[in-house]
Formats: sequence, structure tokens, C-alpha cells
Amino acid sequence: MISQSQALAALKSVIDPDVGINIVDLGMVELVSADDGGVRVALIMTTPACPQSGYLRDESVHALEQAGAVTPNVEVLDAPLWSPERLSDDARKVLGW
Repeated sequence: MISQSQALAALKSVIDPDVGINIVDLGMVELVSADDGGVRVALIMTTPACPQSGYLRDESVHALEQAGAVTPNVEVLDAPLWSPERLSDDARKVLGW
């Protein structure tokens, strides 16, 4: 079992290949729940028809497994919609915002 903070740290290793920034700093992680039942993560994509959704989901599962999660559950949500307000300060700096 891993903690919520360990799960978030693991997800920081997942880089959106189109932007080159991790999914946590991009604000794509909507939910992280870690308890005795395992780890559950909900992601939102930066665009509704993101062609990278399957890749990012699979990479998230892999990162969580590498961190010690047993059978993590990662789903991609249709809502809420992503917006630039979700970007971390670090991501804003990288993007020059």
C-alpha cells in the first residue's frame, strides 16, 4: 500500500508527451485516493478528445505500480473540463505564463 502523497509523487513522473510537463503540474489529476483498498486516481485530459488519454492512463498505472501500489485503478473522466487555472506555478513558469 502507498499513501496519497506517495501516489502523487509517483504521478509526477508521468510526462504529457505533447507538452513535456508532468500530469500533476498540468492539473490533470482530479482525484487521488489511497487506503487499504488500494489507490484510485481520476484524470482529466487537457482536451476532451485527447489522443494521449490511453497512454497517460497506462503510464499512470505503471508509475503507481513502480511506487508499490497493487492493482491501481486509474480512470479518465469526461468532466470536469480542464482549464489553464489548474496549472501549477511551476508549469506556468515552464510555459512562460
